[in-house]
Amino acid sequence: MSRQRQEELLLVELRAALEADMLGFTAKSDWPAGVLILSKEHFRGIWRWSDGQYSFTPGGYAVATYRAASAEEAVHYTLAHVCREASGIAV
Repeated sequence: MSRQRQEELLLVELRAALEADMLGFTAKSDWPAGVLILSKEHFRGIWRWSDGQYSFTPGGYAVATYRAASAEEAVHYTLAHVCREASGIAV
């Protein structure tokens, strides 16, 4: 599957999960940059597909800090770490 298709798949899954989570986070495509994670329109990080995996680079960082083998793992990481930590909710 192409990079664009992999990121579209992740975007769909992230939007569904973030909508259900109700913490004010959204996912947005910024092709060709990747899939943005936003909190009330503030940039929290970006997911990219490369070399058979997703990589997450938090806002303010120059390099990825986490890699996920699947879209499901990327969604789980986003909910458990990016959203919870940015919201101040204990995991």
